[in-house]
Amino acid sequence: MNLSFSFSPAYLLLILPLAAGLTWLMYRGTKDLLPRAPRIFLSVFRFVVLSLLGILLLQPLLNSLQKISFAPIVAVLQDTSESLVIQKDSTFVREQYPGLLREFLGEFDPNEYTVDVYGFASDLDKNFQTDSLYFDRTGTNISEAVKSVQELYQNQNLGAIVIVGDGIATAGVNPLYAIEGTRQAVYTVLLGDTTSQKDIRIKEVLFNEIAYLKNQMPIRVKIQSQGFDQAPLKVSIRNTEKVLATQNLTLGRNQPEGEISFLLTPDQPGLQQFTIQVSRLNNEITYRNNSRRIFVNVLETRVKIALFGGSPHPDVGALRKAFDKDESYELSEFILKSPGTFYEDPGRYNLEDFDLFILHNFPQSGRDEAILSRILTQVKDNKKPIMHFVGIFTDLRALSPMYEYMALTPRSFTTKSEEVIVNFDRDYRQHSTYTFSDSWLQWVNASPPIYRNQSNWQAKSTAEIFATSKIKNIALDYPVFALQSHLGRKNMVFLGENFWRMRAHSYLETEDFENFDGWLFNNIKWLMVADDKRKFKVQPSKRVFSGNEAIIFKGQVYDDSYNPVSNVDIKLSLSSPDGKVSDYYLNETGQAQYFLELNNLEEGTYNYVAEGKKNEVSVGNDRGQFSIGKSSVEHFSLQADKDLMQQIALRTGGEFTYASDIVQLASNIQSLPGLKPTSEFKRNKVSFHEFKWIMILLLLMLSVEWVVRKLYSML
Repeated sequence: MNLSFSFSPAYLLLILPLAAGLTWLMYRGTKDLLPRAPRIFLSVFRFVVLSLLGILLLQPLLNSLQKISFAPIVAVLQDTSESLVIQKDSTFVREQYPGLLREFLGEFDPNEYTVDVYGFASDLDKNFQTDSLYFDRTGTNISEAVKSVQELYQNQNLGAIVIVGDGIATAGVNPLYAIEGTRQAVYTVLLGDTTSQKDIRIKEVLFNEIAYLKNQMPIRVKIQSQGFDQAPLKVSIRNTEKVLATQNLTLGRNQPEGEISFLLTPDQPGLQQFTIQVSRLNNEITYRNNSRRIFVNVLETRVKIALFGGSPHPDVGALRKAFDKDESYELSEFILKSPGTFYEDPGRYNLEDFDLFILHNFPQSGRDEAILSRILTQVKDNKKPIMHFVGIFTDLRALSPMYEYMALTPRSFTTKSEEVIVNFDRDYRQHSTYTFSDSWLQWVNASPPIYRNQSNWQAKSTAEIFATSKIKNIALDYPVFALQSHLGRKNMVFLGENFWRMRAHSYLETEDFENFDGWLFNNIKWLMVADDKRKFKVQPSKRVFSGNEAIIFKGQVYDDSYNPVSNVDIKLSLSSPDGKVSDYYLNETGQAQYFLELNNLEEGTYNYVAEGKKNEVSVGNDRGQFSIGKSSVEHFSLQADKDLMQQIALRTGGEFTYASDIVQLASNIQSLPGLKPTSEFKRNKVSFHEFKWIMILLLLMLSVEWVVRKLYSML
């Protein structure tokens, strides 16, 4: 601990003599008024007060070095999926294990260790409480749990991770990949039954989520038998009304797996529900995996898309892979081989047969004007929608005939480009193409940069700009993404090349391409669908939900001038699969937007009727349908994966044990060499102005001086 000053301490050579001089001046003529002792006493008080005030003007600081210790952290990840209680050992899991877990945690001295317990299934439960263990969640994602804990304790003294579960990963990447590079030892505790159990289950159903009216639709069902010497089975498939087909299959120890194929021909369009059922045998551990419900969207026709590209490009590949995932789209590619020449000649095609046009880096020269003129005819005369991906090599002068039907057009031309981050506006959430959670905005605005043409781009008065540029983390008003609907014609303009990076970024962040592909398909659906001029609309965010998803409804109300109307009471009557009707009311969230979230609904197909009233006067009605497929993923595999749990521990320098021995594991963790407290030193600077006692002392001394002077009639 030491003393320092904000101003030079050399000023003390001036302050102390000055304080002494002022004191002498005040008391030099008081010999006749004051006895010697009080005079000396008051002189000392005045000198001390003046000296302290002078020293305080130099802003003295008291410096100290504080040592802070951080106890080592042990993170315990408890599997809370329902697979743990769907096996023979479920009595131990429910009744004995909770006490063992609490005893294990009690082995750690809270003064020496910090032990944090989390539940996990599809995600990490940070509010998990050990005194209320539950095993009712679906989707066991071990890799996500480990990743979340590492992010949570980044730059902290995390010494060890303990994973308690059956090792059955039903979501996410292989946990062995997730632990690569893990600095902490991971201890694994096997909670579950490793013995083979009697069970008949539907292992997999292979089908296309998109089918076409009057076209045959194949459905392949893979079935697995476990623990039965012989299992004669009957496999049936039905829709909501009747059984459509039935086949027999015999499995057993010599043939534990088999496959059944159904060939159906849908006779009506729309969302169709099918249930595959395998007959039940005695003594099965569970019957939940004997049936599987699937949903197929039956379309009348496929959407035909013509993609014109200036050259082979990763962006074109990204679009192609996105369309390959969805059979409702039929993509034809026309890529320039050289100026005016294509790998696939579009002259052989009637462009009127296409429903949508996509231009990527096209046109690239005046030689493309002939085919561009044909595309323009379809846009102008037949009101075909079009998507423009303007790139580095797009010839803006050759593109000029299309400007009348583009949301964004250049006021001046340049071939220069710049690297920018796409910055989507939060208002995009209000557009019908936005059906994502708010986390989508975080993802897209953190995506890798694209190249944007530096021409002076301006928006049409009828266009809506939803994304602009961000350069060096500075948001600019340079448009990037805009939509336009005018006079029955729709178009999308995206001023960016190398958006394939955004699709790759989606996979890196979420392990799928849905963030990018969903955005692409939502825009295509908006382009393809005629403008909905209804003044009252209530719709779910999608038509098919999984069992653990929230069902979200959005509502919109407009007046005769299509201005949003607020303060409307929207009643939603929901009919469940068993015919029960429940009433709900949508909440107004601002800007005349209405919202409702429903959770924990049973599986099946639901119908809804929405009615809006303002001041007891009806403003409109809407109706629709959606389906929920309950997740049975935790019932597909019920034999605990001992090998995986052992490998996780082995590869990280941890230890594997069984749940019955979890208490003994505590001492082994505590003996881990790296499980030590860490320290850091913190420099503290305290100003003397913060010490209130100094000011009290000064006031007290001045008060005493005043009283003494008063007693001797010096005031």
